[in-house]
Amino acid sequence: MKKTLIIFGIIFFLPVNAFAATMLSETMNQLALNQVRTLAPMNIAAEADGEITAEYGMNIIIDENNRVLWDAVDLMTATGTAVDNGKIAAEFVPIYDDSYRVLTIPVLEDFAAGENVRLVGARMRAYDRAFGSRFLYLDLNGDLLHETTDLNAYKVTDADTVTDQTPPYQIQHFTATLAEDLKSITFTWQNPPDWDFVGTTMERVRVRGTQTQDIAVFEKRTFAEYTDTDIQEGDSLTYKFFTHDKRNKSEPVVYEAVVETPATEEPAEEPEEEEPEEDIMADEHNLTPAEIDSLHYFYTYYKVREAIKCLRDDSQCLWAKINLVYTQEVLGLSDVDVSLSDRDIYLIGIRIKWPEQRFQEKCVEADTPDKTCAALGKSLTRAHYFLERSE
Repeated sequence: MKKTLIIFGIIFFLPVNAFAATMLSETMNQLALNQVRTLAPMNIAAEADGEITAEYGMNIIIDENNRVLWDAVDLMTATGTAVDNGKIAAEFVPIYDDSYRVLTIPVLEDFAAGENVRLVGARMRAYDRAFGSRFLYLDLNGDLLHETTDLNAYKVTDADTVTDQTPPYQIQHFTATLAEDLKSITFTWQNPPDWDFVGTTMERVRVRGTQTQDIAVFEKRTFAEYTDTDIQEGDSLTYKFFTHDKRNKSEPVVYEAVVETPATEEPAEEPEEEEPEEDIMADEHNLTPAEIDSLHYFYTYYKVREAIKCLRDDSQCLWAKINLVYTQEVLGLSDVDVSLSDRDIYLIGIRIKWPEQRFQEKCVEADTPDKTCAALGKSLTRAHYFLERSE
């Protein structure tokens, strides 16, 4: 197995295996307890042609045994010959995976031997446990396994302890399902990976007729599924989900809904030549009436996700934008002034390989398909719709 050399602080004169990329930090990174810190720039160089590829990018992995995570940032910057030669963007959106333990740097084109890149802007969260020097790992083939020689990378110290002012990550992978009888909504989500996470709170504002009720449905609970049965047809609902650590709480994830029976019939007197635009679009997309009804229902959710810009989670924000533009086009609506830019299309092209890989493994090759396969398949179809249209 090939190995990759990581050096932080001091350059250790060790033999480097043939065809092994090198990674060097410009200084030892020291983090105080409960601190978020921008790390020193990291320099990575390819020792052989095609060692760093557009298919897998560069995956920088945190040691799984330590109480640290990557801190999500919207943009990082890069310089070096790989940037000059168009192999990586000078400014790019990083990708976070595996509960913020993997930082993926998108690559536009395979590196040639000797091409290098200097990465600036990576941030790390430290929690309430000090430890000595630990390691970062570099994965280049997409299996997210450690393929490096582990040398000093960072340490967390209590010499300069700071009070925790960093909110936990928000809930992730959120879903909301309205029961067919319109008497309940079931929510599912994934709690954040923060080590100091203590629970999630859900607040609900319900407007029923002339009455408004604003309550905390539950507070600081660690479960990740809840069914609200205190609803009925005609209710207008706003839910906010907050996560908490011992001192802080996150910005909310917001979900809005109006409980009503989806329209399933066309207007009785509608002339055929004046058929609504949404039906014309539905024919073009080969969607069934049930699928159109589903798009109507989730359209409100997509509008909310886009309106709040998905807060810090840019990856989910992009997928919300894809869904919002798609549903507006298919349903013939124009409620929200939103469109996909050239940069959005570029990001879709980079990011789609990960959900495609998950779909292949969990839905195509798996003996028992994962419960998320239907939703994942629809998301991939919509992403490809825009990629093919941009060609």
